Amino acid sequence: MTSKTIKDLFYGNLNLFDRPMVKNIEYNKSLREASDAREKLEKTMTDEQKELLNIYADKIGLTSCHLEYSAFLVGFKTACRLLCEAIYDKSHEQV
Repeated sequence: MTSKTIKDLFYGNLNLFDRPMVKNIEYNKSLREASDAREKLEKTMTDEQKELLNIYADKIGLTSCHLEYSAFLVGFKTACRLLCEAIYDKSHEQV
């Protein structure tokens, strides 16, 4: 019998990025504040400045994705190490 998670991962049905943040109060507050600040800033900008701001925001978003991937990788590797230790550590086995 194949694990549902492994099968979902293989067939592309497991989307790790599809997680709503609706219930995260801090996230929602921070996002709202950033959006409000951007709107205020854009009202004072020329079209050229707005374009530069968009490029900047895109690059910051991409950088954030790289950091998120790196953190995910570290967490995943740590979890794998813990799992391997739990499986193969014979020193604490119950007799």
